[in-house]
Amino acid sequence: MSEFVMDDGEPATPEGEKPAKRNRRDERALLLAGIEFWVTDDGTPHASLPHLKGHLEHVRIASREFESHLRIKNFQMHGDGISATALADLVALAAGKALAAGEVRATWHRTAGHNGEIWIDLGGRDPGGERDAVRITDEGWCITPAKDVPVTFLRDKDQLPLPKPVQGEAQWGDLRRVMNVETDDDVALLWAYLFAALRPFSDGAGQYPIGLVHGEQGTGKSKALKILQALIDPSRLTGRVMPREPRDFWVSANRRHLIAYDNLSTISGQFADQIAPLATGGSYSARALHTDGEEFSITACRPMLFGGIPSGLLGRDDMRDRTIAFELKPLPKGERREEVEIFAEFEVLHPALLGLLYDGLAAGLRNLPTTKIEIGPRMLDACTWAEACAPGVGIEPGLITRAWMANRAGADRVALDADDVAQAVLKLLQAQADLGLDHWKGSPTALYDRLLELAPDHVRKSTLWPKSAVGLGEKLRRIAPAMRTVHQVDMVPGKGGTNSSRFWFLKKTA
Repeated sequence: MSEFVMDDGEPATPEGEKPAKRNRRDERALLLAGIEFWVTDDGTPHASLPHLKGHLEHVRIASREFESHLRIKNFQMHGDGISATALADLVALAAGKALAAGEVRATWHRTAGHNGEIWIDLGGRDPGGERDAVRITDEGWCITPAKDVPVTFLRDKDQLPLPKPVQGEAQWGDLRRVMNVETDDDVALLWAYLFAALRPFSDGAGQYPIGLVHGEQGTGKSKALKILQALIDPSRLTGRVMPREPRDFWVSANRRHLIAYDNLSTISGQFADQIAPLATGGSYSARALHTDGEEFSITACRPMLFGGIPSGLLGRDDMRDRTIAFELKPLPKGERREEVEIFAEFEVLHPALLGLLYDGLAAGLRNLPTTKIEIGPRMLDACTWAEACAPGVGIEPGLITRAWMANRAGADRVALDADDVAQAVLKLLQAQADLGLDHWKGSPTALYDRLLELAPDHVRKSTLWPKSAVGLGEKLRRIAPAMRTVHQVDMVPGKGGTNSSRFWFLKKTA
């Protein structure tokens, strides 16, 4: 039995009169009765289907969900199937109705902003599931029935429902019970990531830190990824791998709130160029499929979560600045637990953790106007929002900022440990120290030749090693801030008496 409202759209016929005969096409058109038609801000036709529970299901007209609705309604009205041609005609008619209606709606995935409030969609993709939402204001939060939700949530077919949150039954340290993290700093950063990931941005520009879960084999990276995903935007697509094409990556971002990928061994430069813009709002465009010149474009800003080795994300400055890295430590054999046991405990904790999380978001709305950070990470807006949310879960002021800055310094160290040029510079200064010197000075060419001597043979042949003194100079300028912070090494370019007399001055400052 369909869960959607039946409405054949037939006007009442006066007594004694025969109803007017309709042709088959008119009868098919009645399948669209009772449906609301509208478009998104990019002109994509959508439909809102009335549900027996009193709310509306919002779907793209060019989707299997909309076609399935028409097939079911046709069978209920006529007792037969509908041909592919008739179905295509109906979809085309529905798209025309949506475009002609002229109504433009803002759409959201999982989290929405409305009149200064935050709304969290509790529903999954199953139309028979719950469609209630959590309304979060600066005074607190409450669960709102689906029919009273004022925002338009879209749900992809992989989206799972959230349990209804409960209040006052969790503390912020309870995350440590299901996540393999050691210190209060680590737990505070997990909450910071959760706060930031559920902050809604509507115009394609915002600030979402990238979450990176890494560690040795057996440290629970995949479990941690699933738990974080379940607290933000649960999905059937857990543990999936990166797609092959950037186009597929952006299409995925356009259909859900949280982008999560696991088991990353490396990230190509092609994909790295897509990830950083998506974290702070960016666009992707390409030729539309099956056309000669029409352009296909997506504008989005999304939180992302990755599991795997850190070098792919932390090796690039633009990615490192946007990333919070969670390093999981190996557990002694006696402390290891089966995955089934961990998820059983999480299932019990899940509603209480959500309630605490939404307490934090309410505090964020209340405290953000008065929360200021003098010195913070590059993702300063996200860090400020997390600090504003922190009192709502009991985290002391300033802890998140201090932990974030320390995490950023740790990411610099990880990146430099994997950077061949940085390691060669450190070898050069150590060689100078062995000679009683605290610096090195010379021409760009002399520095290039000297570092080349110090690099292992496989490094010199690597495509990542600079191919000239000019390329080396560009590389040194990129890593200079991290070298100064982590290793107290200054790398300063300069000029001599003439424009052609250039040099590099390298010195260990402490």
